[in-house]
Amino acid sequence: MTSTEGGGRCDFFVTYNHNDGSWALWIAAELEQAGYHVRIQAWDFRPGGNFMAEMNSALGECAHTIGVMSENYLQSVFSTAEWTAAYRQALLGRDRGFIPVRVTSCDPAPLLGPIAYIDLVGVDEAEARRRLLEGVVAQVPRKRRAPGFPGAAGNRAP
Repeated sequence: MTSTEGGGRCDFFVTYNHNDGSWALWIAAELEQAGYHVRIQAWDFRPGGNFMAEMNSALGECAHTIGVMSENYLQSVFSTAEWTAAYRQALLGRDRGFIPVRVTSCDPAPLLGPIAYIDLVGVDEAEARRRLLEGVVAQVPRKRRAPGFPGAAGNRAP
């Protein structure tokens, strides 16, 4: 069940640099195919609309903001404005308000460095889809099984 059912809110707002548009569209399509409600500039911000008002609305109405993280994204003044607004919401208590998704090799330090991100770099499409969908769920189901005793003969220190 997504957060929009019965609540009228959006699950994810996808923020990206225009150079990473193909990644952003792929991420948005995968999330929508999985049943989430997504807002993304390419689909939802229409000519004649107020871009800043649309951005403000998306950041306020969506439960989570996904940042399509690349060197382009990290160096863009516009993307920086978007992720800092989303990150501020996370700092003020919005659970996982900002979820970075790394699509190219880049260094998110210093400010984004401590935030765990979904890493899609260097994996095939099936693995990228698995990582994305497992990364956005609120909680990964635990498998009820014993992990094995770590003190077994093969695991003892010399």
